Amino acid sequence: MGLTKDGDKRVTASGPRRRDVMLAAGGVAAGGLTAGSLLAGPARAAKATTPARAHAFALTFKGPGLTSLRAAGDAFDTDYLQPGQTLGAVTLAYRRDAAAPWRTVDTADLTPAHPDQAGPQNHRVVYDIADEAGPALGLALRLGLEDGQLAWQVTLTNRAGGPLEIGDLALPLPLHTEFKAKQQATAAVLKHSFISGHGSFLFWMRSNSVGPYLVMTPERETHFEYWEPRAGARQDSDSPITGYRPYRVFIHAAATGEAMRAAGGRWRQPLTSLTLAPGEARRFGARFTWADSYAGVRDTLVTQGGMDVEVAQGMTLPTDLPGRIALRTLDSIDAIEAEYPDQTTILDLGTRNGRRVYELRFRRLGENRLTIRHGNGRATHLEFFATEPVETLINKRAAFIAAHQHRDPAKWYNGLLAEWNMETQTLLGPDNYDRITGWRIYEVTCDDPGLSKPAYLASKNAEHPVQAEVTALDDYVQHFVWGGLQRTTEEDDSYALYGIPDWKKNRESADPGPKGRKHYWRPYDYPHIITMYLGLYRVATRHPGVTTRLDAATYLERAYGTTRALFTIPMKIAQWSAYETGFYNEVVIPELIEALDAAGRTAQAAELRGHWVRKVAFFINGKPDLFGSEYPFDSTGFESTQALARYALDHAGQPGFPVTPAAARRFADAQIAANLFCRGVIEPAYYYLGSDYRAAGGDAFTLTYMAQMGGWALADHALNDTALNDTEDAGAASAQLRLAWTSFMSAWALVNSGTAESGYGYWYPGQANDGASGGGFEPASHGTTWLGQPHHRGSWYYSSESDLGFCGALRMAATLVSDDPVFGRFCFGGTLAEANGWLTITPRDGVRRRLHARLQHARLTRQRLDLEVRGARFAPSDSIAWHPTDARLRLTLDGEAQRQPPTLRLRGLPKGRYRVTGGGAVEVAAEAAWVTVTLSAGMREVAVERA
Repeated sequence: MGLTKDGDKRVTASGPRRRDVMLAAGGVAAGGLTAGSLLAGPARAAKATTPARAHAFALTFKGPGLTSLRAAGDAFDTDYLQPGQTLGAVTLAYRRDAAAPWRTVDTADLTPAHPDQAGPQNHRVVYDIADEAGPALGLALRLGLEDGQLAWQVTLTNRAGGPLEIGDLALPLPLHTEFKAKQQATAAVLKHSFISGHGSFLFWMRSNSVGPYLVMTPERETHFEYWEPRAGARQDSDSPITGYRPYRVFIHAAATGEAMRAAGGRWRQPLTSLTLAPGEARRFGARFTWADSYAGVRDTLVTQGGMDVEVAQGMTLPTDLPGRIALRTLDSIDAIEAEYPDQTTILDLGTRNGRRVYELRFRRLGENRLTIRHGNGRATHLEFFATEPVETLINKRAAFIAAHQHRDPAKWYNGLLAEWNMETQTLLGPDNYDRITGWRIYEVTCDDPGLSKPAYLASKNAEHPVQAEVTALDDYVQHFVWGGLQRTTEEDDSYALYGIPDWKKNRESADPGPKGRKHYWRPYDYPHIITMYLGLYRVATRHPGVTTRLDAATYLERAYGTTRALFTIPMKIAQWSAYETGFYNEVVIPELIEALDAAGRTAQAAELRGHWVRKVAFFINGKPDLFGSEYPFDSTGFESTQALARYALDHAGQPGFPVTPAAARRFADAQIAANLFCRGVIEPAYYYLGSDYRAAGGDAFTLTYMAQMGGWALADHALNDTALNDTEDAGAASAQLRLAWTSFMSAWALVNSGTAESGYGYWYPGQANDGASGGGFEPASHGTTWLGQPHHRGSWYYSSESDLGFCGALRMAATLVSDDPVFGRFCFGGTLAEANGWLTITPRDGVRRRLHARLQHARLTRQRLDLEVRGARFAPSDSIAWHPTDARLRLTLDGEAQRQPPTLRLRGLPKGRYRVTGGGAVEVAAEAAWVTVTLSAGMREVAVERA
């Protein structure tokens, strides 16, 4: 995303790229730590299990606090505490009566009244807190080892003559979460957190995903209800920090809540205070433990008295699809309360594998909170988001982009697909940058934000063409891109794309070099325009009912030329290699190569294949930095690295291919583990689970474009990785598939859409905003977005780069039937009915072209089916019927007119000869091999059965 403030410098000017991350990650793969081993929990899981390995704490105390926190015997030099900081202080606010102002106290500023060191690994101190009215509070802090765990306990005693109200009680957590240039990859840790009542938890892990993970949970009578980010928490890792202030988690936050709301902040959970009678004491506590993996973290949550929550379908739920939750806890589940009970359906499905399973449906659009009452007075809150059906969101978003285009021939930016401010309903453009200032004004016309809109619009119209939207794209290409943003074939450096702040300033610059008239060296820009041209090529070749301004051959030629420019021009101008960084949307390049071959342009296909294979070879055989992109820590490459891994896995071992199967496997394991590392894997909130995380670790900018782009990567890995699918324990693949579909659903929460009854959108109501999108989600109560605007908790009012994520969602969109060890047989992205051995499936994934099935048999083997229709779509209801036992398929297509006969791709049918209605006979030689059948034009009903 974006550039540094010195916009004419490559982003790596902020610091040299780290080269040790991939080495560490490679060591992970070599050591056998894969995404499957990280995610898999025992399928039985009837009750909480003890973590596989016990780790001891190695602690260093100074005075009343902890200055070093390590795992004894750790293979890596990781101190989980921030250098120079101390763990063990608390902050609080109190008052003697409701009319008095809050008094704040930070024990870091106090001298203990009664230091009482019980031992070298067990410290206890007591503070006497008084004010002008006399004694107020006694505060005792204990920090030390207890039963192999690090216990942190706070006891408050009212020493005043009357009641005292405790408005805040917060635990500062100065963990080492800053990822800096030149820093060892394993020095810092990423925070994962879920602050939502008695089931709250936090854990910290290294970028190589090797345990132990440090897990923090509240003690049984303690809950967490609010948090504040550390000073300087932003999406990137190089934000300056002025006056270090650690992340704080609050046990009580009523006082802070008052100030927060006065400043325009928003928070949806209850914020409480505590009133102590004279002489009354109350103890609070938290525990730190070690876990070896995500499964170990889940087990730890249960053994520590909390709750492990698993989700099927996602926590962003369309109104036309059910979701499920599975709760594993030692507590009794007393009730589940819906925020909007009249518009929520909760169905208790009973107990399965030691978990209570519930099915959910939401009818009220927007945020929906469920409160789980458990364990005799305890409560945990789960936050969901309900959307319109995914296909509605896809169509509304595209229509909105096409309708918000500058159409003034007198303007140099005629044709620009424009940014929109949902809060003020303002259309942005080069004559009105609205609230975007400084070097970030590029967001309006170019770079990833500006170029993501045409990329999405073209990708969507390749699936669901609408003439007005295609015309808007052609206007953009004709008036804004060709000869403006992009250099033409009549110019030197043909197909080059101008960067910031816009093409007009660069073309008219007095500087003839890279900061002016040759400011077209940023490789990130190119894949979006490639995606746009390829989408228009698909429209022109497949949809006779839609008119395009250029012919298919021209779109294909421009897609080729732009790809060639990606690999040559940035290197020529700025020595910026396109082979060494993963770019968003570049996953379309293999599809482009295939299209060139199919069109008879074999020389062009071979040229691009050479570039792509070179990039694959660098990532598999070289030393790429999986987290280095535009900042020392970035999460933006994981769609690309999965595509590179997939290509390597599919081609390794072939004559002349420069990658061995073993090297391809090591890289595939390492990069998917890295994808999981900076993603919400366990945290059950709709803006965390499935979302990518930046260096702020979930404190800022979640639900980014990489939520869905990286979700495509998870799905591709889980569906196509033979090793993962052939395992006898289906838990690993199933867990990753659940997370992939959760990621797919997650960022649709950013689309501001709704009905007239719901105000046309939850975030920014008003019909003018119906179909607009936010560029990300801010989980903190208030703060500043990456684009520099003050913001409260919720979706941004600018779309920024969100359409990149929707491009990834279109690529991933599919319906999945899975025999899940936690949830049983479940349909993701669709509905399922079963009768007489037939599975009848209605796809509701928004695209209706792909079906995957992963069924589990009693003999512990996996039966899989993969199905894709090209040049047609499944009909919108009851369109797929599959009889797994008899290996029979019945498909209903939508009958849309196509320029070419549709094709059916199949994988997973048992070996044998099959008869395909409208496609003749086909031989399946191996279950793992794809078989392609060309269907008769206009086919509606298709049957596949043994010949």
